[in-house]
Amino acid sequence: MGCGLRKLEDPDDSSPGKIFSTLKRPQVETKTDSAYEYVLLDFTLEASPNPEVIKISSVLDIASKVEEYYIKGYVVGAIHPIILPTGRRRHFPASYMYRVVLSRLKLSQKHTAPRGQRHPRLVIEECPLMCETLTNEVVKGLLEKVNEAAKRGMKFVGFITQHFPQPKFCNGTNTDVNVDSESTLSRKSREYRRDHADENYKNWHQGTLSGQSSESGIEEVQPESAQLQDPNFQFGKEGSPSSTRPGKGEDKLYSVFNVFDDDSTCWIYHEGILSMKVTRKGSVISTLDADWLELTTFYYKQGLSLIDSFVHWDISKGDHLPKSIEGFFLYEEEGSGIPGSNRKGNDAIVVEQWTVIEGYEIKTDYGPLLHTLAEFGWLLTCVLPTPIIRHDSEGNLATKQVVFLQRPVMWNSTIQTPEAVCWTSLK
Repeated sequence: MGCGLRKLEDPDDSSPGKIFSTLKRPQVETKTDSAYEYVLLDFTLEASPNPEVIKISSVLDIASKVEEYYIKGYVVGAIHPIILPTGRRRHFPASYMYRVVLSRLKLSQKHTAPRGQRHPRLVIEECPLMCETLTNEVVKGLLEKVNEAAKRGMKFVGFITQHFPQPKFCNGTNTDVNVDSESTLSRKSREYRRDHADENYKNWHQGTLSGQSSESGIEEVQPESAQLQDPNFQFGKEGSPSSTRPGKGEDKLYSVFNVFDDDSTCWIYHEGILSMKVTRKGSVISTLDADWLELTTFYYKQGLSLIDSFVHWDISKGDHLPKSIEGFFLYEEEGSGIPGSNRKGNDAIVVEQWTVIEGYEIKTDYGPLLHTLAEFGWLLTCVLPTPIIRHDSEGNLATKQVVFLQRPVMWNSTIQTPEAVCWTSLK
């Protein structure tokens, strides 16, 4: 039967988030032989008043920016956009931002890093595409090339897109975001995160997902909003709209790999079903519903790792508005893939998280919960951003992200407990 998400007709979707797992909470919080350390880095393609956000000119620059962490033993486990840059949302500052999640095994006194060990490196490559639209079929066609690279010691991390808009000018000058007007917001956000850092750990034990100590009243961004309907509107610059209508631009797709000099280990990548029910207001997706564990548990039982996902969210004008959206998950199989091999299964945690953004500042996200779960050996492998956008009670943007974590099975939990456990946040 599993644990599905809340019914679509339920209008109250303002909770900080929900957790789904193949385990009950006491089992989730059981110590294992392994623990992880995480580093979360945020990057932006535009100038930012927030010094904590790293400026890049292209997603290709991320590889050089994380090199110092690779020397320390970290590797990139996931890269995802903060907000999906679709439609008019491409003008939000956060639509130019990317989150990079790095992890490493937490070394104990019993287990120390071997001296002279060579560390892997991050490689990001542009994918040559034969057509302009990044459909599911186009990206699936690249899976063969990913598997070819995996035979050469390249461990796939995932796909990432970058939107290249047509230049926008106003009176001959660029319409950059007003850095001075954003500085106060950045300072307030840093103060808020500092004051509320400990609440996330407390909320985990009280049954509330990390992010907010109480209900914030996250409200849906109405598609009929005048500002969002105005194609010239730039978030944070209501008084200075561009004099030219933004062009469509183009999207480029990149593949991300961790490259190892030792090619004795190989990986094989498989696609899996990703199906979601959606409701819309106009052409804007307002809610989505999926049984995440029903979709993924079969692969977890086989010992595969869910490492990436892809969904083509955009629809062309005039298209029938479907009530469901199809995408696909990408699963990683380590080793030769010989049937009957002694491969251990995985348990899973799936988190539906509201991420709150104030300008260029991420005010609330899955980070505190991730650091808590790291002590119990949970590894983040994939983050699925969604196009769902709301406003919280303070007027900040909030977007829903789905976070996937896994851990090797400690007992026959996925076999003995067929019903998935669902934890919803408490009011």
